[in-house]
Amino acid sequence: MTLVTSVVEPVETGRPAIEELLERARAFRPMLMDRAAATEADGRVSAEVTRMMIDAGLYRLGQPRRFGGYEYGPSDILRLGFELGRGCGSTGWCAMLANVNGWLAAYWPLAAQEEIWGDNPDHLVTGTFVPTGRCEASEEGYRVWGRWPFASNCDNSDWLFVSAMLPEVAGEAPSVGWFMVPRADLGIDHDSWRVAGMQGTGSKTLFADDPIFVPGHRVIRFADVEQGTTPGRDVSGNLMARFNFATMGAVTLVAPLLGMAQSALDWYAQAMRAKMKASLKPGAPISVAQSPQAQARAGEAQVRIDAARTLLLADLVPLEARVRAGEDLAVADRIRIRRDIGFATRAAVEAVNLLFEGAGASSAALDTPIQRHWRDVNAAARHASLDTQAIYALVGQLCFGLDPKGQF
Repeated sequence: MTLVTSVVEPVETGRPAIEELLERARAFRPMLMDRAAATEADGRVSAEVTRMMIDAGLYRLGQPRRFGGYEYGPSDILRLGFELGRGCGSTGWCAMLANVNGWLAAYWPLAAQEEIWGDNPDHLVTGTFVPTGRCEASEEGYRVWGRWPFASNCDNSDWLFVSAMLPEVAGEAPSVGWFMVPRADLGIDHDSWRVAGMQGTGSKTLFADDPIFVPGHRVIRFADVEQGTTPGRDVSGNLMARFNFATMGAVTLVAPLLGMAQSALDWYAQAMRAKMKASLKPGAPISVAQSPQAQARAGEAQVRIDAARTLLLADLVPLEARVRAGEDLAVADRIRIRRDIGFATRAAVEAVNLLFEGAGASSAALDTPIQRHWRDVNAAARHASLDTQAIYALVGQLCFGLDPKGQF
């Protein structure tokens, strides 16, 4: 089907057209599919695959242009994540984290961005959002220490941000701080990520047993992220800082889920044509693909996937154009994007579950891709930013004329 795609913009010298980047991603699909089991077993995306994708420019979509990035918006990052997720859910997830955290790093002051990319525009960023660390004020900055779980793609990242409650200031509400630190300052607990799904993301725990110093220019407040008042907004020409992470960030997370759902459908369509339907009745066997029940499952899964992608892109594209034009989005617009993300998450999960349930007992074999998609998509959908019920509650609050409470 034909989908609304992206904001129409002139292609500039030095920035590949989005269609070229999508073709590069599609070219990786066979290799990513072949390596998916090894990626899961290794508990990380390999340094080799990461290097190949860096060289292909697939990690620069959200990176500021002044540091070699492409400054494509969330709708185009969504399209990339969909293509990569069709090859390997974990690799697609890590690619999306690299892109969204490149976008997120634009929220920091220019001095911090120069430290991240000034010497090497290939540097990758990841981080953890939950304030499980500890923090104390220090001259010209802070000292932080602790443990921070769920740092996806940390093995391949050069800079990482960690989170802690900032010291209380009289007369001000408590605030969470995000602290950007070089990889060398943190340890990685390599035994901390043993999970049934998304094992290949390497979402391990970072730690600093002793306090590490973080200068003030490498710290931002989560309250500013929510309110769109980060220091990066004051940097001239810093477009990516205008895109609200609380509103649009999870677009990048749902992208590989939809890609996994499409990959599950691709596998189902091929496998069910070859699979013979078991029967105790006499007569020539028929393929499962000839069963109306199997046909209905394929059709329902397809419409769920296409509906989710269409809804997301239809709402994202015009809103992105408004952000690029300098507008701030209204609360209703922001909640609509969160609604679409919740819908897409549930659609991806339901599509994969529908197909896996109809694929027969043999689909549980560890050498079949659909069992990995089933485990991965159900695990990924547990991410706090993809909590469909919490998102729908926001929509309901708005419908009832109440003040929305939650992430938007």
